[in-house]
Amino acid sequence: MNINKFKAIFVLSIALAFGACDNEVEHNIPSVEAPLVVSTTPTVGDLKVKAGETTIQVVYDKNISFASKDIDKLTLIGGELISADVIGINNTLTIVAQLNRGMACTLTIPTGVVTGPNKMPAPEISLQFSTIDIGNTLVNPSAIPSTQKLFTYLVDNYESKTLSAMMADVAWNYDMSTRVYQWTGKYPAINCFDYGHLAWSVAGANWIDYGDITPVKEWSDAGGVVSVMWHWNVPKVAPAASGAGSTTIWSGEVVMLSDWSASVQMNTEADKALFANAQVGNTIRVAVKDVAGGAQGSFKNGGTWGEIAAGTDYFDITGDYTLTITEEILDILKTNGLIIGGHDYTATGVYVEGEGASKDPDLSTGYAFYRDQTVFDATNATIDGTWENQVFTKDLASVAKYLKLLNDEGIPVLWRPFHEAAGGWFWWGKDAASHKALWIAMFDYFKAQGLNNLIWVWTTEGNDPDWYPGDQYVDMIGRDLYNKSSENCVSEFNSIATKYGSKVISLSECGTVGTISEQWNAGARWSWFMPWYDGTDDNGAAIVHADEAWWQDAMNQEFVVSRDQLPSFK
Repeated sequence: MNINKFKAIFVLSIALAFGACDNEVEHNIPSVEAPLVVSTTPTVGDLKVKAGETTIQVVYDKNISFASKDIDKLTLIGGELISADVIGINNTLTIVAQLNRGMACTLTIPTGVVTGPNKMPAPEISLQFSTIDIGNTLVNPSAIPSTQKLFTYLVDNYESKTLSAMMADVAWNYDMSTRVYQWTGKYPAINCFDYGHLAWSVAGANWIDYGDITPVKEWSDAGGVVSVMWHWNVPKVAPAASGAGSTTIWSGEVVMLSDWSASVQMNTEADKALFANAQVGNTIRVAVKDVAGGAQGSFKNGGTWGEIAAGTDYFDITGDYTLTITEEILDILKTNGLIIGGHDYTATGVYVEGEGASKDPDLSTGYAFYRDQTVFDATNATIDGTWENQVFTKDLASVAKYLKLLNDEGIPVLWRPFHEAAGGWFWWGKDAASHKALWIAMFDYFKAQGLNNLIWVWTTEGNDPDWYPGDQYVDMIGRDLYNKSSENCVSEFNSIATKYGSKVISLSECGTVGTISEQWNAGARWSWFMPWYDGTDDNGAAIVHADEAWWQDAMNQEFVVSRDQLPSFK
């Protein structure tokens, strides 16, 4: 650059600088109104704010400034302030607070603590709202004293303590809890049992006899809390009609598509042989589910695909349908077999029923609780006159008898039936309506039977409000989580607490999740946590849901309650 040009620029800059300092120059800075609040979260007068660590947002009508050190100038009645700052959104003051439960809260931001453009002071605001309370009244007002004492303890300790728990290996023992003791020198506070093998439980059984409450009583007498769940096994296939025999020709699940392209074909030599004992006068019954309006069924000749008899080609159906076996039809069945068709329903079984038909050999042991392994229809379970209702009523009576043994001993039970319903994999997870009907029917029946030792725990799948039986039927909320990081677990807890803030929330099952210390410190304040017992995968490889290191971390936390730290509930 030319040196003379550089000097000229420098002199001009100096001149401009001195000129800018001329006292005779007027500065016209436009006036700006003070920032005003346009909205808050929670809103003014909100009566259902979640207790615990909560984010409060105050939104102004223009950009604002706030010094985080000035948090001491804010006041909060009903909780404790943790932090306050303008983060990301320039017109929003974000405040994090620990709110007490069941409180009328008031947050006050004095005049001038928040400022707008040109440091214009924002006027004082006072935000009033109330946090949700958890009452210690059980949904069964006739609860025995020990049950009420346990529930009160859980409510009083919620979000300040968490109870350790362990699932029994298979069903009726506390072997896994003993292993936790061997690892850590402490027993879990809760041991969970399971009535999953009800169909095989008989007096004097050398495997499981639920009438022998010795392991449960031993656990309770040692000071532990008892939890019970129920993997409810039901018959895989429908039983034969009363006084008649039954042969299963086929069982499974085939969705009959609306274009009539799907079918169940029973025309192999092995299939034909199953019709050998059929007689004229027997009936062929097709068990169905998920029948849509306008659905049709069809019986076809297994060798020709023509209708097996007049009037059997595409007839309207609303449920299970039958065909009476004539001499002509019997000859076709034994020679060509049978094809079942139709549209807009799901076939789940084909049976020959009536006098002389062979009795299915596996009806006494053919049980399942997974929905895709049984034809048991959850909707029918609460409808009088159905075979499902007969099974439902009989099993309810059996379990009630066993629970009564615990009731008579004064043993309170964290009762968790119909778990993970909205997941859809269990038979009780057909849909929201049938699930709620099952829950309420059980609740009413058990109450009528005088089972006053139960604390009712409903398990959410996270986003299933339509499945919730209702506050009047549920004492506590559970969530089952597997293969989740601590961050995922915290997110789940916060989400459930927002939806069911008036209920105590537990990690009712878990496996391969972040450590309890990580979860707790990040805000997941479960009432209790319960790892599942060890198992194997489909390839026979071991599955350890919570290893020694995981349990060491849990039992070394001051906020984790072990069995020896529990008070007496007697």
